[in-house]
Amino acid sequence: MNMKKLFRPLLLSLALTGFLASCSDNNNPPAPTGGSGQYAFVINEGNFTSGTGSVSRFDKNTPTLIPDIYASANNGAVLGSVVQSMTVVGTTGYVVVNNSNKVEVVSLPEFKSTATINGLNQPRYLTQSATNPRKAYVTEWLGGPYPAPYTPGRVSLIDLNTNKVTSTIAVGINPGKATLANGNLYVPNSGSAFLTVINEATGATSTITLPTPASEVVADKNGALWILCSTDYVTKTATLEKFIPATSTQQVFPLPAVGSGDGLRISPDGQQLYYKYNAAEYRMNITDAALPTTPLIKRDFYGFDIDPVTGQLYGTDALNYSTPGKLVRYQPNGTLIDETTVQVSPNGVVFY
Repeated sequence: MNMKKLFRPLLLSLALTGFLASCSDNNNPPAPTGGSGQYAFVINEGNFTSGTGSVSRFDKNTPTLIPDIYASANNGAVLGSVVQSMTVVGTTGYVVVNNSNKVEVVSLPEFKSTATINGLNQPRYLTQSATNPRKAYVTEWLGGPYPAPYTPGRVSLIDLNTNKVTSTIAVGINPGKATLANGNLYVPNSGSAFLTVINEATGATSTITLPTPASEVVADKNGALWILCSTDYVTKTATLEKFIPATSTQQVFPLPAVGSGDGLRISPDGQQLYYKYNAAEYRMNITDAALPTTPLIKRDFYGFDIDPVTGQLYGTDALNYSTPGKLVRYQPNGTLIDETTVQVSPNGVVFY
């Protein structure tokens, strides 16, 4: 199992035996570098059991969409299965293709293939190092395939000059999207109830214990970590955890009922949190004393991201996960701007 939409049945299965998943030296999340802010790249996973994924390029100035920019730029070639994520480093895009066990390297914004990073196992997300711009980390799942049990995963270190794996670091089960802050790489493990902490300078690892597993962590402008931990669908509610590394202080915000939160994001200025709960999108300031009770947008998004240039909100609606989904744009106050049809199972947006 590699796609987020198919993680739900895996979670329900794991709930019978225990916990389940979902629970930059600059502290602000880095904005895309090298681009003018003209483009939004939509990550389309594609069908898990058949077909291939793609990336759609949305031109905000026009606005127009190229449904499969990789095929258009590379003589009809396909990216592979499943297109999980994309990271921008300068004028280069790194497209993580989960089931195909690779990262495709493309020039931006045209999306011409320039290299392929191989030697990976069920890769999920690539994060550029904060201390060395030509180094990156890729989280990988091990074990499986779905629905067989997964084993502790790893983080592969990538030399972006050679596009080769140079070493690996063991982490927890099913590692997700890592975040950089305070000189560390924080790796959430959606199958283990802890964060793995990797010191960028030394490579040493440690852990932060959580009440339940988490697949998402972000850092705010003050260097505090915000972690969305899962429910066990039995007695434990999902929680939003605030962790201050300097003091090891934790503040817990329980979600209202035994249901799962998802899609934790933070605004480019590091001050506003966004997350999905009960098929709606919520927004919370990092200084708020309690979780919001009223959603910002009442819609069940598969992915959600914030444009670092305009502040506009981009939701992706996968609909039935087998036919083309939607890219939905909103003003920062939640007012609908427009909808655009993309491709199958859009799970997020990357800006350039």
